[in-house]
Amino acid sequence: MACLWVQEIGDGDEVYDQPVLPDASIDVISGGDNVVVAGPATRPLTASLVPRSLTVGIRFRPGAAPPVLGVTAVELRDQEVTVSELWGAAGETVAARTTDAADWRARLGVLVDGLAGRLDDALPADRVATGIATTLAEHPGQPVRLLADDAALSERQLRRRVEVAVGYSPRTLARILRFQRFLHVARSSQQYRRDLAGLAAEIGYADQAHLTRESSRLGGLPPAALLDWERERLTGAQK
Repeated sequence: MACLWVQEIGDGDEVYDQPVLPDASIDVISGGDNVVVAGPATRPLTASLVPRSLTVGIRFRPGAAPPVLGVTAVELRDQEVTVSELWGAAGETVAARTTDAADWRARLGVLVDGLAGRLDDALPADRVATGIATTLAEHPGQPVRLLADDAALSERQLRRRVEVAVGYSPRTLARILRFQRFLHVARSSQQYRRDLAGLAAEIGYADQAHLTRESSRLGGLPPAALLDWERERLTGAQK
C-alpha cells in the first residue's frame, strides 16, 4: 500500500468541498457508516464533507490493489463500490466494525485487518504492470513501444495487462502521472509557481497549451485557476 490517511472536518455550518483528482490510485475508504472502494479515476470529482465528519482510508500503489480486492482495476475505473458488494458477508462485517470503532486509529485498524485477512488467498501483483507504473511516474513520455519491448510483450499484451492491474491504458496512465507530477512540483514551492510555460517544459508537456488542456481535463480548471482555487481553499480551511 502507498499510505494510510485520515481527514477530520471541524465544527461549523459549512460543507467542506474536497477535490479528488485522478492519481492512478485505488483507495479503501471508511466514511459515515459504510466502507467503499474508490477506483482509479479519469476525471475530477468533488467530495462534499459535512462538519464533524471523519473519513479514513488506505491508498494502494498503482497496480497493487486488485489481487487483494478480488476484482480488476478496469472494473473499478470511475466507480465507487461498497465492500459488501465486493466481499459479501465479510465486507458487511468490516463495514459494521468500522462504524463501531471508537476513533480514527480503531477505524484504520479495522480496514488494515480486513485487507490483511485477504492476503493469504490473493494472487501476486503483476510486476510488469506495477513496474510500468513506476517507470511512467519518472518518465511519462516513454513510448509504449519501448515499454512493450522492455517487457518482451506486444503493445496489445502490455495494454491489456496494465488496464487489468491499473485501470488505464499505458498512455492514459502516463497522462495522469504527468499531471500529478505537475501538481507536486507546483506545490513544492513556498509560493505556488506561476511560470507555467517553464513548468510545462520541466514536467514534460509539449508546451503551455498542452499543460492547459490536460489540467482542464484532469483537474477541471486551467492550471493557474486550479492552483489559485486550491490555495484559497486551503487558506480558508486553516482559518
